[in-house]
Amino acid sequence: MSFFEELKRRNVVRVGVAYAVIGWVLAQVAEFAFENFGAPDWALKSFVVVLLLGLPLALFFAWAFEMTPEGLKREKDVDRGQSITANTGRKLDRVIMGVLSVGILVLLADKFLIGTEQENPVVDAQVAENLADVEIVATGKSIAVLPFVNMSDDADYFADGLSEELLNLLAKMPDLKVAGRTSSFVFKGKTEDLRAIGEALGVSTVLEGSVRRSGERLRITAQLINVDNGFHLWSETYDRQMADIFDIQDDVASAISGALRLQLSPQTKKPTSSSAAYALYLEALPHIASNSEENSTQIVVDLLDRAITLDPGFAKAYEARALAHWMSAGDFMDATTARQIVFDAANKALQLDPDLVVARMYAGLADPDLVKRADEFFVAQEGIGRAPDNFDVLRAWCYELMSAGYLREATHCTARMVELEPLSSLGYYRSALLFSAAGRRDEALASFSRAAELGGSGYQWDIMFSNLVSGDVEAAEAILDELRASDLKLFYSWNSENLRQVVAGTSDPEMARSFLRDWVKRTVAEAPSFVEEGTTYTWYLAFGDIDAYWDAINDYGLAQRFQWTNNEFLRLYGIAFPDNGFLRHPAFLEYAKITGLTDLWDKRGPPDFCSKIDGSWTCK
Repeated sequence: MSFFEELKRRNVVRVGVAYAVIGWVLAQVAEFAFENFGAPDWALKSFVVVLLLGLPLALFFAWAFEMTPEGLKREKDVDRGQSITANTGRKLDRVIMGVLSVGILVLLADKFLIGTEQENPVVDAQVAENLADVEIVATGKSIAVLPFVNMSDDADYFADGLSEELLNLLAKMPDLKVAGRTSSFVFKGKTEDLRAIGEALGVSTVLEGSVRRSGERLRITAQLINVDNGFHLWSETYDRQMADIFDIQDDVASAISGALRLQLSPQTKKPTSSSAAYALYLEALPHIASNSEENSTQIVVDLLDRAITLDPGFAKAYEARALAHWMSAGDFMDATTARQIVFDAANKALQLDPDLVVARMYAGLADPDLVKRADEFFVAQEGIGRAPDNFDVLRAWCYELMSAGYLREATHCTARMVELEPLSSLGYYRSALLFSAAGRRDEALASFSRAAELGGSGYQWDIMFSNLVSGDVEAAEAILDELRASDLKLFYSWNSENLRQVVAGTSDPEMARSFLRDWVKRTVAEAPSFVEEGTTYTWYLAFGDIDAYWDAINDYGLAQRFQWTNNEFLRLYGIAFPDNGFLRHPAFLEYAKITGLTDLWDKRGPPDFCSKIDGSWTCK
């Protein structure tokens, strides 16, 4: 008998085939299970390796042993006349066919059931529900950098800036999850239990410390703590000169990588040779992050300009200058003016350091040569490809997805924002807009409320507007009374008395439109800021005068060509609150054609609220 015939007789070939088929089905099941339980990538890879290692063992046992009525015996001890390998082979054939049938069913389910996108609702329901109450789960390789305590007599901006730079340095480590700056700084000045901080931020360790600065002298203490038991994994005190600040940061990063058994990221070059310039840069960072007051941008500019004077080659100072103006555009600064400043500063940063990802993206977004709205989409898409977990890049990408109409993708994008910054209001705010666009009012209100909890009473206005659009005028009036009582400087024209006047005026069928337009024009003329002016125009959207709303948008230039405007959010709000016909209005498709969105839809696929019928786009 030939060797191959002997392999067949002993069922080695059948065992090999059965093992391969069963292993393949197990791998498919494992991939689905591991992904849904949040297992790391290496877990699935390890499982597949174990399956592969088991194959030669299975083949060896099939060759060397035989299953008999008396149990498993060595093949050489079985009388050939008493061998039942033929019966065993037939059983193996049935096993192979059965497992193959299961495998085919798994493939069909994956293709036609699990992988099929829902037509409705616009936003994926499961993702929407997950976003409403995101559970943050800690991983073993995770850290939050808490704001270092200022022990000096001056303001604590330097200590805050140092904490943020350490956070950015640690974020470059492979396999280390780092809680975002906004979320970590929620605990500034608080004495929360470390376990509560770990649960809130989804981390297993925290880095905390203190800074004492006297002229060029520094004393920095740092300690890495396990949040589960409060055990100090590492601590150190540095008494150095300001010129040693970069070495201190590198030492802290190296110590943390050793304590957590992580690969240390490659050493980066020092951003500046001037310790004085770096100190000014660190003081500017917290003002960029807050950006909550009109003078924040000017404070940042003054600090960064002084830093640039000390070191004209300080690339990150130019990048920070660009980011500060981008965040102020349209709120506290004219958008067109801000756009040119962002473009110039970002490009100067790239000339000095071509590897700055944020500068590269914002240089593209602010490019004056862009004449199509769709061009901005591709700039953001390129940016997210370079840095998928950079929050400054991610929020621009999420905005572009929603703005272009890809609401399902935007929902997943905002979920990632919440994951990276669980205590930042922005991710919840963006999620709320998407829920609203899908008509999911309860989830929208819940997310707006969470944004208000994290980001201040300004988000109460969004809750008011959502109630107003849905017809709950009493709830809207109550919120406006709360805003007035809180002495919020923004939205001066939005109060319960004005709302009652507008509701009464617009209820008159003959006078409704003229009353509303007259009221809006008078209020806009008195508006003290771009924010106030834009929010006043949203009364048109709330009360259904979509013609006037689109006229306001066009007055800002949004439909003529691509450009930054002081109230671009008017169009975004039209998408988020479409019930009164914003998307159905002819001006929307006209805008989509002029700005290149229809070309984008032809290339990339239709948005969630439009479709192409007989060669023509129609939106609902």
